[in-house]
Amino acid sequence: MDSVPFLGDVFTRMGIWVLIATCIAAYSQTALRAAIHTLLFFLGMLTGYYLYSAHLFGVYSTNDMKYWGIVAVVTPFLAVVVWYAKHGRCLACFLPALPMGLMLSLSLGIGLFYLDVNYLEEFIMYIILCVIFYRNSKQLTIVIVLSVMVTSVIELTPLSWFFMF
Repeated sequence: MDSVPFLGDVFTRMGIWVLIATCIAAYSQTALRAAIHTLLFFLGMLTGYYLYSAHLFGVYSTNDMKYWGIVAVVTPFLAVVVWYAKHGRCLACFLPALPMGLMLSLSLGIGLFYLDVNYLEEFIMYIILCVIFYRNSKQLTIVIVLSVMVTSVIELTPLSWFFMF
């Protein structure tokens, strides 16, 4: 198997970036550090990517840059949510469902009468998120059910258009 096209495919989809940001935020020492670390990570990635693209290809998409710039600015707030999902007592029962539901929506194709795994890699990342947020079996069961509900909301509302990028 040629790994370069595979890695190129995985790293152009949103799932891997959700997983990396979740890992950075969940394993930070404080909520503030989680916010700062994810912001710096995404700003560094965006700066490096667009400088590289402009230098190598001489062109880049301003629409893509605006979209990912907005995502980078929003990530500190989402990082705080993820940090509290990992470290908060009461919040650990439902907050992990947000990134997990997003990851599940990125991996599944859901229609009125069908359910299909479109991207196996994102489904594996969903399982990794289950491991990251695991506290006990009762908590994990609640979070999985809630993540399926979050996935349904994302897939059955116009929110899915935002995450298709």
